[in-house]
Amino acid sequence: MEIKQLEYFRAIVDEGNVSAAARALHMTQPPLSYQMKMLEEELQVQLFIRGTKKITLTEAGKVLYARATSLLTMTDITKREVIKASQSATLHIGLTPSSVSIMSDYLVRFASKHPDIHFDIHEGSTFALKNELENGMVDITTLRTPIVLNECNTSVLLQENLVAMAIPDFIESQHATLSLKELSKKPLILSHRYRKYILSAFEDAHLTCDIYCECEDARTAITLAEHGLGVAILPSSMRELNPRLYAYSIEDTDLSTEILLAWRGERIPVEVEKFLSELE
Repeated sequence: MEIKQLEYFRAIVDEGNVSAAARALHMTQPPLSYQMKMLEEELQVQLFIRGTKKITLTEAGKVLYARATSLLTMTDITKREVIKASQSATLHIGLTPSSVSIMSDYLVRFASKHPDIHFDIHEGSTFALKNELENGMVDITTLRTPIVLNECNTSVLLQENLVAMAIPDFIESQHATLSLKELSKKPLILSHRYRKYILSAFEDAHLTCDIYCECEDARTAITLAEHGLGVAILPSSMRELNPRLYAYSIEDTDLSTEILLAWRGERIPVEVEKFLSELE
């Protein structure tokens, strides 16, 4: 299995079919189809379901696509790191959507002192950036708690409470706060990482709750709440993303989350050391 084959495979999936991928790769369709046939024979699996206008992946194909994307990203980073060894340094930084405004101040201050160091920004969810950090794809990243890290160091950038967000007519209360008992009667929309944390709060209060919908990105939870599907429980800073939603403080419990800056515990690159010094 060669890197070029993985690039071809990813292009076919991204473009939707072989002919479109061939055009994107500036090659003819027969050799591209032949490479996929060779790849399937080598792996002894079927990657595509034939006979459809748009590519449909088998379960094996889905696994290979996820791995291929990761490997090709690592290959690209490796190429850039080799090149940058003789050029200006680059700091690979991961940013979750809710941390961009916080980190912007640090980036501006750092850039003014170190104009020779460039930035490569990776955007994604906490879980995606956690994996990129542990796999060496980013040097340093922001993350949301609760999260479990392997052999990484962290520094707290911000702590904030979780709030209940809903359209004005969804909750009858005229107060700015809601109790867990009131929330237990509403369909809840959560980010995956808050599930156990929030369930524990209800259990401690001897209550059950209706987790109607779970999603990966807080912005998705906000959109669903805006359409009246439920009450989104999210960090208080998220209220700025949608002024049409009303944010209620949650009483009876101390639900909070932290934005962490995390980096690997191994030997720290010089660029990371310089960046960390701006936080002191």
